[in-house]
Amino acid sequence: MSIHSKILFSIHFFFLLVSYSAAALTPVVVQVGEVEISDFELSLQMKRSMPMQVGFHREISSDRMAEIRQKNLDELIERAYRVNWARDHQVAVEAARVEEAMKPFMRGYSSAGEMKSAVGADVFSVLRTWVYRSLLAQKAEKVYLEGKIDVSDRQVEAYYEENKGRFFRPRQFQASHILVKVDPAANEQEREQSLARAQELAQRARAGEDFYDLAYFNSDDKRRFVGGDLGTFHEGQTVKAFEDAVMKMQPGEISDPVRTRFGYHIFKLKGVEEARQMRFDEMEDKIRADLEQEQREALLETWADELREQYPLQKEPVGAGR
Repeated sequence: MSIHSKILFSIHFFFLLVSYSAAALTPVVVQVGEVEISDFELSLQMKRSMPMQVGFHREISSDRMAEIRQKNLDELIERAYRVNWARDHQVAVEAARVEEAMKPFMRGYSSAGEMKSAVGADVFSVLRTWVYRSLLAQKAEKVYLEGKIDVSDRQVEAYYEENKGRFFRPRQFQASHILVKVDPAANEQEREQSLARAQELAQRARAGEDFYDLAYFNSDDKRRFVGGDLGTFHEGQTVKAFEDAVMKMQPGEISDPVRTRFGYHIFKLKGVEEARQMRFDEMEDKIRADLEQEQREALLETWADELREQYPLQKEPVGAGR
């Protein structure tokens, strides 16, 4: 979350606490097993995930708000299933971890006691429960998956052999450039002047001037601060004008000015690596990670189905929640 997003959430959160601080316990929306989900919890969840592009002066349509509400309620329900499982399997979260997770919500308060006095014990308790359940659900997932994900070397090798065609890397280029920017609204004379400047810079580079310095002091692109370095790119990854230029060059060569919608570019090709089949040792770690992720997703899907059967979802909660 960006600094702007954190500030925006903190402001939303403050007003949410104020609005609820006058109330005692908020209505329960649904109950999953023994876990009740309150309207306050749902409001917290929604404020946390509310699209950050929505500020104080922009409204969300009622249909969009209903979608956001349902999405966040679904997330809380899935979390509640895991919280039930954690309780049944004696999984807990250390108090110190909870207190650490509470800190972002306590900005402006010197202690938990001061915050509790300001917003009310009931509201503070629901907030802490919301934070605790989030941590508990994460830990439950970790405990459930422990020892279950196992990808063998043979599986990794087999996957590589069966999918070799996917591990073919196209030709790669390393290049730098100088941009002479052209305003889209420029007239013919201004364009000719820009082209003349680009041709002069290309000539100076071919005459032996340091390309890094030429880019640093003359390029109209932010990459000038790294000498115009474009890094490494492969065929099909960049705009056609770039690719057409570098494919005709040899390492060390300087291009004529190349026109794009941004202006005129002078390229220096620094290196070429021909297309090739990626070796198994180059792809092994990525393949293993991908296969482990597939296993993880399948296990979590199965677990979710089991939890839905084990813990009933009640739209009209009964009994005392915990």
